[in-house]
Order: sequence, then C-alpha cells, then structure tokens
Amino acid sequence: MRQPSESSVNATIWDSTTFYRTPNLKNNPLKRPRSCQNKECQKVDRISNLPDPIIQHILSFLPADDAIKTCILSKRWDTIWTLVPNLIFRRECSCSQEAENFAVFVDKALMHYRSPKVKKFLVEFEFTECFKAQVDSWVDFAVRLKVEELCLEFHREIADDPDYYYLPNFLYNNIPAEKLSLRFCALSPNKLKQVSWMSLKVLSISYSWLSNEMIKNICLGCSLLEYLKLNQCCGFDQINTNFSSSLKDLVVDGSWGPEDKFGDFVITIKGPNLLSLTLAGYMHRANYMLLDVSSLVEANIGYRMKSCSHGCRSNWYSAHRSVLHDLLEKLQHVEKLTIGTWCLQILSISEVKGLSSPTSACKYLTLNKKINKWDLPGIASLLQSSPNLQKLTINLMPSNNFEF
Repeated sequence: MRQPSESSVNATIWDSTTFYRTPNLKNNPLKRPRSCQNKECQKVDRISNLPDPIIQHILSFLPADDAIKTCILSKRWDTIWTLVPNLIFRRECSCSQEAENFAVFVDKALMHYRSPKVKKFLVEFEFTECFKAQVDSWVDFAVRLKVEELCLEFHREIADDPDYYYLPNFLYNNIPAEKLSLRFCALSPNKLKQVSWMSLKVLSISYSWLSNEMIKNICLGCSLLEYLKLNQCCGFDQINTNFSSSLKDLVVDGSWGPEDKFGDFVITIKGPNLLSLTLAGYMHRANYMLLDVSSLVEANIGYRMKSCSHGCRSNWYSAHRSVLHDLLEKLQHVEKLTIGTWCLQILSISEVKGLSSPTSACKYLTLNKKINKWDLPGIASLLQSSPNLQKLTINLMPSNNFEF
C-alpha cells in the first residue's frame, strides 16, 4: 500500500492536533460532491449520524492507515479511529525506506490509540532484524490490551533470508489471545518447554522450523487448542496430537523433507482425537503416513507432489500410488471426504491398471478438480468403492498440476 507522494495524508507527517496534515479542501478527493441539487439532501450525512460504536465497527474492517485517514473528514471523526476494535497494519512493498516509514507510522498510531482492549492486532511487512525492538513493543502493546487475535505475518523478498522474527520471551507466558498466527517467526525450543498459552484455541504457524519435541510442547502448553495449522514448515517427521485432548482440527499445508531423502521421507500423523484432517499444498521430498485417526469424521487429501520430467513419470507414479492407497485405507471410516487434483490423477491411472480404490464408508464426497476425460476412471473408481455415498460435489477448479 504505497503512499502517493502528492497525498496530504502521508503516514510520516505528524502534528499535535491531528494524525495527518490538514488537507487542501480545494483538491480534496474526500470533499462531498455537490451533484445533489436538493438542499435537504446535501445536509444529510447518514454515516456521520451513526453511533460511534457502529462507525468503529465499520472502520475495523479497514487497514489502519485507511481508517486513520477518516480523521480529516470532520472534527467528529478526528478520534473515532482511536477506538476501533481491530488494528490491521499491512505494508507490501519491500523498499527499506518505506519499511522504515511504516514502522514509524505504527509507532505513532499506537501512541494515539485509546481503546482499553483490542480484538484483533495484525502486522504484516518485510521484517528485518533492525525492526526487532519495535515489533517487540507492538506485541507487548497488544498483549497489554488483552488482544484476542494476534497475527504476526511477515514476508520476505528472498526465500532463504536469515532474518526471522524471534518471539520475545514474554510471549511464551500466559497471553490472553485465543487466536495466534505466526509467519516467518522463529520459536525457541527451550521456551516452548514451559510455554503457557492457556487461552489459545487457534494456532497457525507458517514458514518456520519445528522439531517433533517442539510440536509436542505446543500441544502440552495449549490445553484449549482446537485448531492447529502447519503451513510450509520443516524439521519434523511426526505430528502426535495425543498430548492434546482438545485438538480436533489439524491442517498440514505442505512440508519440506531433507534433500538427501527424496521420496523416502515420511511424516507420520497420530491423532486419535482428531475430527478433521486436511493434507494440502505441495509436499517436497516427503510423504504422509496415518497411524491412528480413528475418530476422524472429515478428511481432505488435496495435497500435491512436485511434478517431474516426462521420463520419470512412470516410476514417480509407482512410488506414490501405494502411499495414497494406504491413506485411503486409513480414511475408510470418514463420512466426508475431499479429493484434490493430484490424488484423482493417481486414482485414474490405478483404475486403468486394474487397481481399484479401497472401500469407503464416505457419505459426502467432494472433488476439487477441473474434470477432463482422463479423470473419469478415477471418479468411477471412487463411486464404485463408496456404496453409502449420498452426495457428490464437484468443484471445477483449475489445475496447477501436470496432466499425465
């Protein structure tokens, strides 16, 4: 969200009375149009006549810089934004100067925020180590205001950039948040041994390194955790949810295996209390194995394996067909099953080769695939192996996999 250079609402401008410099009313794009000839119509400002809590609720859906810009509308709007329940700070540009301006903008916005509590606090920009102290202060601010949903979602222009945001020590204590989302954040293995997120119900971790022990400690330290998502994480080969009786929904969206174990690296999942399991995204040099998922009601196996050259596709299929077959056998009891593009292609080849799908108790089957004639054998195999099927849903989604 690049600030236009000619704008009178540049985030770096500050004075003692308003957040932004007073705008030029002659060129102000927010100036009320005079197209209405009815004088009574011109006098009516229905939005400004709304109660403050409703206006604040509306503004809470906007990024913070857009919400703050409303302070130039009138004196009444001057401080309305300071009580919005959600604070959303986003900066997509990777320019270092704009990142510095963004950090200054967040600092100043928090100085003027007057609400005693914040419902959602989100900060997203390209983090580098020089912003560590400032981000720590923002997180401390959100925790002190008893934040309900905390989102630290950083991004980077270079994938192997070493600048991860290391969570401050106080964040491992009993924070009030019920939802926590971390992207390109580094977690301390030692701190996770004593982690206490007793209010946390939803946790999402993206692009981070996690060991088996760290995942175990997260489950142990989150007694109310219901939903766990691991997105493009690496470092583990086991997800054991036995340590969390409350965890019901697990999402694994892609994972990275060691470079020297292409196709031989297996991630085992143990979840006797899980009700929903999603395996999505690209799997790099790794496969899945389900050990105990007896309570599952819903499963989505929409993951994809990295494509290969034409010359190795036959061996590639043979290597992964047994993995998919084993997954379907472990999911025979689920009532709701979703199949994605890659899995459906494997099933189609298997059917042509005379290898049918395992029998399923599925009642509701969803196929996420733009159907073509090569998918028909796989669909037929699924239908024949699902005698209890009551509803079939086909989402015609474009494929990003190669066609066999």
